[in-house]
Amino acid sequence: MPTALDELLQSVTTARDGDQQHAVLAQLAEQLRNAAEILEWARNNAHWRQLPAPTWEWLRTATDAARDLADGLGEVSPAFASPRAPATAPALPAPAAPRAPAHRR
Repeated sequence: MPTALDELLQSVTTARDGDQQHAVLAQLAEQLRNAAEILEWARNNAHWRQLPAPTWEWLRTATDAARDLADGLGEVSPAFASPRAPATAPALPAPAAPRAPAHRR
């Protein structure tokens, strides 16, 4: 699965089965987590550079929103995965037919 967002967007058009769709959404969630880290860095940098309060506050809101989106995608993306056939235990062998008692002579 590509990591660049533009390549991920391209792969959406070819994601036909549920597992591919799940993988795309899971990768997007990871990229949103990365974006949240970048936004947090920018927020901290804005605070350190004493940029206007609205700048710092907007970055805080954007960081929280990116994390919320990533968490939400992490929760819903498994629903896109192809259903798995339930694992079944191997069939037990049929019991042996009862034996007739041996005759003694």
